Amino acid sequence: MSRVRTLRAEPLLIPLVVAGAVPAALGLWLPGPPPPGGDGLRVTAGLVLALLGAWMAADAVDRVYLRQPTPLGDRPPERLVRSGWYGVIRNPMAAGMTLLLAGEALLWSATAVLVWAAFVLTVSCVTTVRIEEPGLREAFGEEYAAYRRAVPGWIPGTSRNTGRRAADRRTY
Repeated sequence: MSRVRTLRAEPLLIPLVVAGAVPAALGLWLPGPPPPGGDGLRVTAGLVLALLGAWMAADAVDRVYLRQPTPLGDRPPERLVRSGWYGVIRNPMAAGMTLLLAGEALLWSATAVLVWAAFVLTVSCVTTVRIEEPGLREAFGEEYAAYRRAVPGWIPGTSRNTGRRAADRRTY
């Protein structure tokens, strides 16, 4: 029996506003001077950061919100997601959005977008510590504890137990 996937707009609304509408408005209304270096380097770095960030965020939204019937924000997912970028870092949605915004800041040459990226990262960190992690601990108990020990929160390769990561990983 195959489950029919339908595209839900709600999970896409927040990333589209945070990483689309707001930086575009800031870039148009508050452009800054180009950073030091040539335009080619700035554009290349901006594209690399933006594409990597967009990939991370899109993969995270797909795995958490589109592959399972998870309501936005009011309860944890049905299954602990440990595959894709979630097997590399525990917060790929927020990290991806931050990288995407940093890339957009370079592409727009807009310091205001970089300030927006710092604000989004700060809100993401506070939300993670105060809301997401306690909810995941309560919902998944030892499974989340093992995942937390095996996979770093924000920066790949910084986990204390990276050797155990493959043994702890499940694909969902």
